Amino acid sequence: MFTREEYENLINNSPLFEIDKESSPALYKTERYNFLTILTDYYRLYIYPNKPLDSYSMTLMETAIECIKYYNKSKGEFLHLFNSSMKRDLHIAKAKEIIEEKRQGIRVASEDDKLIRKIVALANSKGLDINDSTVQEKISKALNIEFTRLQELLRINNDAIVVSSTVTNEDGDEIELFDLQVSHEKTAEDKMAEESAFAALVERIDVVFASVQERQKKLLSMLLTVEVIKACDEDLDKARQVLENKKLFNEEAFDYYVKNGELPTAKQIGVLCGVSEQSLSRTYKNFKEKLK
Repeated sequence: MFTREEYENLINNSPLFEIDKESSPALYKTERYNFLTILTDYYRLYIYPNKPLDSYSMTLMETAIECIKYYNKSKGEFLHLFNSSMKRDLHIAKAKEIIEEKRQGIRVASEDDKLIRKIVALANSKGLDINDSTVQEKISKALNIEFTRLQELLRINNDAIVVSSTVTNEDGDEIELFDLQVSHEKTAEDKMAEESAFAALVERIDVVFASVQERQKKLLSMLLTVEVIKACDEDLDKARQVLENKKLFNEEAFDYYVKNGELPTAKQIGVLCGVSEQSLSRTYKNFKEKLK
């Protein structure tokens, strides 16, 4: 058995990344198998030593294959990309389980489920009433979905309990499915546009934050700062740049991450601020309503 550092070195410097898949398919296949075995052992022994392998092995394999496909060695170590992607995909897998529970066993075809969540996400992002027929017509055009097909999808959604782009996991954290599902094939222009849009969103949030009651500010500043850090893939330096000179900036959230190696959950933030989960949820919900 290797040490943690040895495993990390084997992964980050794998000969897999030097093999041309097209000219050496057999060698590539063999080396990929070896690589996935080492990566699995690394997670089993050092990342999730107390978690059953079968509870995350499928996600690990799918995420690893995706990361191998898009990995560019010149842009950094493989594990930096993989660990970030793995965390994202585990959140998505858990969120999907929760959605299935909320639907009370009613199953929805995978393709329909994707379209439903896309429709709901678009409506939520614009603050639109999804039940308004005029809004439905606009969304059908924006997403290039026939109007009757869109209405059928919404009927399926209503029958299976409304699906929101935001779900709450077992720790009390809200998970934004659509924010987590990041494309690996964005152009530089797309990334710049997204960063600009994100900066503008934070500016807007900060303006609304300044208007809330003083007694709510500590709670909201922690929640919002945590959300910004998550949106920055837990890159603290990047998050600090985004939050620079913002009223909502909360140093305590950064300190918590540095001390504990992870962000505080919504439940933990409630304890730190001395408020109940119900009160926290209500305050955050009301704040998001003001943003619309």
